[in-house]
Amino acid sequence: MIHILYNPKSNCGKNIDEVIFSVKSYYAQSETVTYNITQISDLEELFDTFDKNDEVVVVGGDGTLNVLCNHLRGYKLKNNIYLFKAGTGNDFLRDVDDVNSNEIKAVKINEYIDNLPVVTVNGKEYLFINNVGYGIDGKVCTAGEELREKGKKDINYTTLAIKLLLTAYKSNGATVTVDGNKHSFKRVWMAPVMNGLYYGGGMMPTPNQDRNSDLLSCCVVHDTNALQTLLIFPSIFKGEHIKYKKKVTILSGKEMKIEFDKPQDVQIDGEVIRDVSEISVKKYAQIKERDEKLIKANA
Repeated sequence: MIHILYNPKSNCGKNIDEVIFSVKSYYAQSETVTYNITQISDLEELFDTFDKNDEVVVVGGDGTLNVLCNHLRGYKLKNNIYLFKAGTGNDFLRDVDDVNSNEIKAVKINEYIDNLPVVTVNGKEYLFINNVGYGIDGKVCTAGEELREKGKKDINYTTLAIKLLLTAYKSNGATVTVDGNKHSFKRVWMAPVMNGLYYGGGMMPTPNQDRNSDLLSCCVVHDTNALQTLLIFPSIFKGEHIKYKKKVTILSGKEMKIEFDKPQDVQIDGEVIRDVSEISVKKYAQIKERDEKLIKANA
């Protein structure tokens, strides 16, 4: 049995029926059943009904995968999980597979979702797939969210970022603490924390980041004005921004805390939390034992 979990909002809702048809055609020799993931109140309960030989196919992008992993946090998976491309940015697949391939296929992802990092925002923990964007990243996603609420579907996030750089967004000071060591910066424009290599539709802020390592990376763009930041911005798509050593600082470690002088919007794999004063991030392996004890205690 193939269980297909889809998000009707993936890729702003465009072509989702065509993608589901492609998935069913791909598994034409197997029995399939589909589920709208936005209508499932308890994913663990659903997965309990699956036979161990069943396979699960997730149809969506980074946001859909984020929802799945957060709802199954601490759950012992017995099934193979596959991802079928149907998102907007698809940065996860860009990292682990060939996202530009026209080949119709499902990519097995079990190994990549076992040790996801955790970000704490306003006292609440969230697993994340690719990154947590703090600074203008969060503001761009907020602007995109507002446009979607108005019914706009073709949203260019790069264009939004450039517009915000030149108009509404103002930089602020920030302190980034990595494994206990504090780093203070002035005029910070962005400070994404990366688990994977890509975010934002192909940007590569920390070119040496490996999602299978036990480290996270943070790229701080600082001490620039809006025009200088705009000149640096295109080079992030190729990872060439690191040559601006006085303006770009890459930090790596197992635990990070970022504090801005003023509240900023935060995006977690594209989902926005507004007006956040600080975030803390760590690899899940460091709190996995704690989670397992809580699960046993509540069993």
